[in-house]
Amino acid sequence: MRMRIGHRLLVAREDRKLTQSEMADLLNMSQSSYSRLERNDISVELEQILHFSKILQIPIQELLPEIIAINNNPSQNGQGFVMGNIYNYYDDKKISLELEKKVQENDSLREKIQFLESKIKDLEEIISLLKS
Repeated sequence: MRMRIGHRLLVAREDRKLTQSEMADLLNMSQSSYSRLERNDISVELEQILHFSKILQIPIQELLPEIIAINNNPSQNGQGFVMGNIYNYYDDKKISLELEKKVQENDSLREKIQFLESKIKDLEEIISLLKS
């Protein structure tokens, strides 16, 4: 999978106040090749983007395009995707377990609320009796 990440590299370079030549040296490429990357004349493989993120010490999401599908293999248990530069991973079994856990937590909290509401009523009655 090849991607064009020119603008994101430009932003990363400008954030570090580097010239194209300095950035090219960091990424171990020629200045002309780096310039072509920034102009989106050439695309790079995901492995190269990962390498760039390590060298620049930034999260890979800062270099990835806004929306991209990865690990979209139906034979695997789950699927992963990047949307809005946030990595999301979902797995049907894991989601079901998490949902069941949340339902149990909600039930427990409802019971506690009911218990506390009954205690409040008891205290209100005591206060009322004490006032009279």
